[in-house]
Amino acid sequence: MSPYRILAATALVTLISVSGVALPYPILAPLFLDLAHPVSQFANLPPKLLLGAILAIYPLGILIGSNLIGAWSDRFGRRTILLWTMVGSALGYFLSAQAIAQGNFLLFALSRLVTGLFEGNLSVARAIASDLHPKIDRTKAFSWLSATTYGGYLIGPLLGGVLLPLGAPVAFTVAGIACAIAVGVIAVALPKDRPASCGQRAERHSLALLRDPRIRAFFTLYLLLMLSVNGFYEFYPVWLLEVRQFDSLDIAGATVLLTSTMIAVATLVNVRAKQRLGLARAGMVGMALFSLPLLLLPLSAGHYVLSFILMGAGIALYNAMLPSFLAERGGDYGQGALMGLMATTFFLGNVIMALLGSALALLDTRLVLTLSGLFGAVAMAQFGHLHFRRTTWPRPVSQAPAEKPAAGGL
Repeated sequence: MSPYRILAATALVTLISVSGVALPYPILAPLFLDLAHPVSQFANLPPKLLLGAILAIYPLGILIGSNLIGAWSDRFGRRTILLWTMVGSALGYFLSAQAIAQGNFLLFALSRLVTGLFEGNLSVARAIASDLHPKIDRTKAFSWLSATTYGGYLIGPLLGGVLLPLGAPVAFTVAGIACAIAVGVIAVALPKDRPASCGQRAERHSLALLRDPRIRAFFTLYLLLMLSVNGFYEFYPVWLLEVRQFDSLDIAGATVLLTSTMIAVATLVNVRAKQRLGLARAGMVGMALFSLPLLLLPLSAGHYVLSFILMGAGIALYNAMLPSFLAERGGDYGQGALMGLMATTFFLGNVIMALLGSALALLDTRLVLTLSGLFGAVAMAQFGHLHFRRTTWPRPVSQAPAEKPAAGGL
């Protein structure tokens, strides 16, 4: 089967899946805080507390699932694991719809946890894209996969907002149908594959890779970067609300600006940046474009447009370069475990910053953004020090020619 057909099918599955993931985003807050829905009533606890529990339990599920599912795809095959976990995601959304219809908070919480566990399968899509190298350059494959991910985060909330007047169960049912369609795409369009070859080390879970000091060093700096980006994602709406008195429509407009920049850079700039600068330098440029404007954002008096454009470009750059770098320099570990580790790190950063950022936001939301910018700057400096000065991740001896940068080196 053509590698481009495999990449297109994987990108389509990612678009459908992420749209389903993002579809409930505009639904949960009104469901718990505005509509007085029965699902928002449990044990006489405040609805805000119940909403916080629901918001936390889903990324916790993804955190656990990402650690396991990527590594399982090395052991049992990408298509098999992606297919069955997508089935689980669909069932999770249907269970959520049923829980809301019944007004059952505990069942809804369980359904969100189960859905999160199976949604850890996005690391498998990245592993499939990585496996296509050298037929398709990894940076190109990751860029297109990232672009479809960003597109899903645009389509999902818009669709959720349109469906909410029809009832929250309808919206979650549509998300389940989207995942069911993705199951069909996987079954028809993705070829059967074999588990990791004997030349690769298949781990039971991604965190087992941290035994390797090289992987542990990458994990440390990547966690700092993920703390940075999650602090930004989770609290820039609060900052815009406080500083500019933005309503939900205004915040959506700012999000569209950010996401559109990511899509444009991922599709038009990433491959050229890699060819001119090499993976490492292009990745550092991405981290700089993201973290430095973020550091200055609290001082901007609410003028966010230029900062969001620069940060969107930075996110798109490092989201393609760093996975390619780890895939190339990560030793003989399976790509599923490596991509699973990156996904696990992202959601670990999500959980940590939700807790840490909430505490800091009680004092001043600008403190959260400043700390997030510092985390990103430290991650950039640490990456440069470990790669260029200490050569922590040496180039593999058998390096495919197609992966060599055209200029600039690594």
